[in-house]
Amino acid sequence: MRRDAETLFLGSFTNKIDAKGRLATPARFRRVLDFEKSTTIYVIPSPDEPCLEAGGPAYIESVTRSIMALPRFSDERKLLQKRIAGKTISLSMDSEGRFVLPQELREHANLNGEAAFSGQMDFFQIWNPEALDASIGDDSETAAARKDLPNPPDDAS
Repeated sequence: MRRDAETLFLGSFTNKIDAKGRLATPARFRRVLDFEKSTTIYVIPSPDEPCLEAGGPAYIESVTRSIMALPRFSDERKLLQKRIAGKTISLSMDSEGRFVLPQELREHANLNGEAAFSGQMDFFQIWNPEALDASIGDDSETAAARKDLPNPPDDAS
């Protein structure tokens, strides 16, 4: 699905986690989920960073399509099915955009009282705020990576 700027998870926001483990989805991210007509967030413990990867139906459908595109009995597919599909949790948002984040997910991302949401365009991540700051690096790394971005295809047809 091609997304315009209003349907991308952009920006960073920090919200408190209450005593019951409830966390409010940032309003900007709720608007993206509204576009997908979803009150469900799919959450995957990141296999390579101390955070959670999350998104709506379009995100989880994209992840599962990618996994299912691998040969059915390949070691890679079996591994990803166990580690990604097998650990994905669907969480329902209430009318205020809050969801209960299970303890095992809070532990995976080392969340204690606050959570930082980081937009990743077609999905978002949930981090311990200090760990997110440490993972971003400095502007020189960003500048170096940006130089290698290809020009996007021209959509004017």
